[in-house]
Amino acid sequence: THTPQRVNLIDDHIFSKMEAAGIQPAPIISDQEFLRRVMLDLTGRIPTPEQVRTFLNDGRATKRSRLIQSLIGSDAFVDFWTKFFANQFQVTSQYYNLIGIPGRNLFHNYLRDFVERDRPYRDVAAELMSASGDTHQLGPPNFLMRGMQQGDPIQDTWDFLTNRVTTIFLGVQTQCVSCHDGEGHLEEINLYLAARERTDFMRLSAFFSRLNIAQVAVDAFGQQQKGIVIDRPAGAYHGIVEPENPGPRPPRSGGPYTPLYMFDGQRPQSGAWREELARLVTGDRQFARATVNYLWAHFFRVGIVDPPDGWDLNRIDPSNPPPAPWEVQPTHPALLEALTDEFIAGNYRIRPIIRLLAESGAYQLSSRYPGEWKPEYAPLFAKHFPRRLSAEEIYDAMSQATLFSRPFFVDGFEQPLTRAMQLPDPSEPRYDAAQSLLAFFGIGDWWRNPRTSRSSVIQVLFMMNDYEPNQRTFGNSHGWGSTRVARLTASVVTDEEAVQELFLATLGRDPAQDELSTVLDHRKGDREQWLSDVQWALLNKADFLFNY
Repeated sequence: THTPQRVNLIDDHIFSKMEAAGIQPAPIISDQEFLRRVMLDLTGRIPTPEQVRTFLNDGRATKRSRLIQSLIGSDAFVDFWTKFFANQFQVTSQYYNLIGIPGRNLFHNYLRDFVERDRPYRDVAAELMSASGDTHQLGPPNFLMRGMQQGDPIQDTWDFLTNRVTTIFLGVQTQCVSCHDGEGHLEEINLYLAARERTDFMRLSAFFSRLNIAQVAVDAFGQQQKGIVIDRPAGAYHGIVEPENPGPRPPRSGGPYTPLYMFDGQRPQSGAWREELARLVTGDRQFARATVNYLWAHFFRVGIVDPPDGWDLNRIDPSNPPPAPWEVQPTHPALLEALTDEFIAGNYRIRPIIRLLAESGAYQLSSRYPGEWKPEYAPLFAKHFPRRLSAEEIYDAMSQATLFSRPFFVDGFEQPLTRAMQLPDPSEPRYDAAQSLLAFFGIGDWWRNPRTSRSSVIQVLFMMNDYEPNQRTFGNSHGWGSTRVARLTASVVTDEEAVQELFLATLGRDPAQDELSTVLDHRKGDREQWLSDVQWALLNKADFLFNY
């Protein structure tokens, strides 16, 4: 470890602020720690023993930057960031009976193409908001179908979509003011929204008020629906609903309302209101700000504005501070604006920002702080914060560490998938034992159960006792001749080399001397048995389940 170097503009901001506060940053992590951290954050995969050895033997000063460049754009990178954006847009086939496998696959493949070609995110956002067509023929209309409020008045679909747009693309949750004025409700939560009225939201929602989604049965019994998305030539937002079906929101009054962009007061310049909304949202600087903040939160675990979907637009600018006791919301406002400028100058492409974040010295700080850690150091990012691996990462890491995996057969995919990270939605793989592990580790379903990375007792019990992880630790005597334990048992390597291989394959690092001594001192039974025990123990270490 050594003193952090200033690599790019991120470090100029982060380390200067720490320096001014007289705070020492954590040291830079070792090569082994860096390799595992950046591989998980860029590709969702842990390194192989061969990758660890190759990286450690590389004597070039630029090897970390070279590694990042080699990972960006790789197949594993495309898998991982497709999943990242599928989580942003909550891609699923099991949303009422409205999406289905064809729509799901089209939406998934659309996002994969965006990541693979590094298309401008601004274009993707605009296409999703303004999409038209058959949801079983095109990917983007499924973003709108995913917002349909089955059985509720059409205004609830418009309102739901409006909140999804502001949350995903602007980082601002507007659902509170879809029911009532902000006054008297949000003063202690969000200064900007506290001053908004429900009519402001309805005028914003009016951008969707000409949207028409015709539901069409795709089977003889109507069990599966698809949507034909078009726009009506006329119409506006009104509060008229059937009295016997008022929907979940309080009664609406007034209107009809025509579109007004709540965040700067602009009106549409044409009758294509959804295209106008797409233009206004993606042309809003807050769109770029929110996007880079979502990306920052992935790499640094918390956002510069945190939570990343909880922006208060009245507390962004230090030159126009909010009244006491409120504080400016971004922990590093100037850095946030600099990243926003970079994103816009790079034509809203994701990869340059990802590279900037991963190459920074600030990203490469240790999660272990050598001195006394104080809570006020956290907003300065004086150390790195660990994260628990996602459900898919845990499954794939377990398969890779043990060399035991099964193919996933998914409807609509010509070839079986080899990794959980490639699965197109949380309902997959259907009828597979892997579903239990994924469910216990919080994959959710993006409908009734949100995704979570919280830990639980059931996760601990599952990893210790369930056949799904345990079978991967067995060797040839159990009929698993191709696992890593089986291969090491049959090899000519020494016991010490076998233990080292298990550590490298599972944790991405060499065993510490006391760990190695403990293992060698407690060998019992034949070689396969005690190697199996070591593999089981490593899968149950916090080092395996967390990215430090």
